[in-house]
Amino acid sequence: MTDAPDPTSNPSPSLKPVDKSAAWRRGAWMLVLLILFSIAHSVLAATAVLQFGWLLFTGKANPNISDFGEKLGNWLAMNARFQAVASEDKPFPWNEWK
Repeated sequence: MTDAPDPTSNPSPSLKPVDKSAAWRRGAWMLVLLILFSIAHSVLAATAVLQFGWLLFTGKANPNISDFGEKLGNWLAMNARFQAVASEDKPFPWNEWK
């Protein structure tokens, strides 16, 4: 037998209890952001195809497409952190587009 602590007996101090109405509000935002995440994933795929085509025809990457792709990737990461309840910060338009 191991003397491992029971993870259910002492929750992590970073996990705060949330009231039901706040949880439902967050759930609604999570649903909206999940739909936007799916759309953004498709936009990222289109951006990658566009950048690849640009690279084939010009021999160099388009800096505007690269910048947009980087910002979209950051948005997806921020969205994922909110979805996983690892952060209270919602992505753009509630925060800066970076």
